Amino acid sequence: MNPIHRRLLFAASLSAAALGLVSAASAQSQPGYYVSGEGGVSFLPNLELKSGGTTSTEHFDTGYSYGGAVGYDMGNGTRVELDAQHQMSNLAGIGGVAANGHLQSTSVMVNGQYDILHQASVTPYVGVGVGAQNVGVSIAGVNDSDWKPAYQAEAGLRTNISDKVSLFGEYRFSQSEAADLSLGGANAHQHFADHSILAGLTYHMGE
Repeated sequence: MNPIHRRLLFAASLSAAALGLVSAASAQSQPGYYVSGEGGVSFLPNLELKSGGTTSTEHFDTGYSYGGAVGYDMGNGTRVELDAQHQMSNLAGIGGVAANGHLQSTSVMVNGQYDILHQASVTPYVGVGVGAQNVGVSIAGVNDSDWKPAYQAEAGLRTNISDKVSLFGEYRFSQSEAADLSLGGANAHQHFADHSILAGLTYHMGE
């Protein structure tokens, strides 16, 4: 098992354990508006930076991710929300050579979520979203960013801890088109994809 898979498994296990502590509550959907916030870790895969006819492979340290959403719960296990997320990871190396810098992204997406087991005490759910992602790169003090179309997919567990508050943990994958950048006067194309493990709280405001 490679390092990124071990880190993903460890973070997912922590999220599942936290949900297990409060699993006695019902996770039944509550119709109405809600707000949520989450945070966690970001695991960027090896990505490609193309510039001057050459392609370099980038390696990253484990980063962080946080964000929030506002949405509406239909009360039948279906939710629609506007989601924003920010992620940043430090650059460990390019093409096998140590490098200083980081890659960060900010996304704004419209999500749809669906509860697989609507009445369960701990409810598994899935979701997909589409929108835009701002991908920014900083290498040796040179930086640029670009907005591109993007999508995301998520799967998680959710449980209610009170009449108004629910706890959730999820895995989220996001990907955008390659960002068009100008780094030190050279045109570059930055590929982007991210694996995140997140945990958060949702506050249900009702109708």
